[in-house]
Amino acid sequence: MQKERVLITGASGFIGTRLIQYLLSKDYAVVGLSRQSTRLSNHPDMLWIQQLDELKTDRIDYVINLAGESIGKGRWTEQRKQQLIQSRVETTTNLYRYLERRRIQPKCIISGSAVGYYGIDAEEKWLNACTEYSPYQLIFQSELCQQWEASALQFPHQNTKIIRLGIVLSAKGGILPQMLMPIRLNLVGKIGHGRQPVVWVHIQDVLSAIEFLMTKQTQSNVFNLTAPERVTQVQFSILAAQQLKKHPLLNMPAFVFKCILGEQSQLVLNGQYVKPQALTEAGFSFKYPTLKEALANLLG
Repeated sequence: MQKERVLITGASGFIGTRLIQYLLSKDYAVVGLSRQSTRLSNHPDMLWIQQLDELKTDRIDYVINLAGESIGKGRWTEQRKQQLIQSRVETTTNLYRYLERRRIQPKCIISGSAVGYYGIDAEEKWLNACTEYSPYQLIFQSELCQQWEASALQFPHQNTKIIRLGIVLSAKGGILPQMLMPIRLNLVGKIGHGRQPVVWVHIQDVLSAIEFLMTKQTQSNVFNLTAPERVTQVQFSILAAQQLKKHPLLNMPAFVFKCILGEQSQLVLNGQYVKPQALTEAGFSFKYPTLKEALANLLG
């Protein structure tokens, strides 16, 4: 019996590399699309390609589309904004056009997005939590996600599911080491007033949820991939400091981030609470539903 084959775009990225190992351990065959030609694997069920045209088979059972440049690297100049849009929209459109041209219809395509879709709370009260039915806004991070999703959903006969990711926490890689650095140094704890939401999810829950959505029939096609617990920035700092046995003393004023990052400071100072309503209703169970459990696993 042939193993089910999964094509992953953005395969050499933070989530992609971990997803490959996860799927191989679950006995899938994996094809990783990456521009990094030095990527090699000795695993008999792993194949690396640089272009889709290198594929020698039309049998693709699942596709995980994770391609896109990091939104946190580099100030949001107009040129940088266009690069971020192009890296997502163009790659996604090209992927679907390739599948159309080769008449490949996978059982399911999981295409990435982010909770930035919901934008920010202009009043900075954060009383409500966004569900998959909440609207996007006319600000860059929201429009970026909306265009990214639209590029996948313009092919309606493909079985596409969108995942809107929160901050993915992992012991190695991702943004967690940067978030912890000022706490490890006993420097900054609270940023601004500290009430802004931190919308996070453990890497293990991301991997499990992707496989869950790949293989399960669902009524919805858009899923918030975030932990169910509401956490503020200052709560994150307190829990991380307790786990690291540190006592950061300083507060970082909001204007410092605004001066350094400009519009991009919204990623640190604002946002929206987001709950995984569709994922929970579909029957997915989080292994790390609380930040305390997640940090204990990652830092303990």
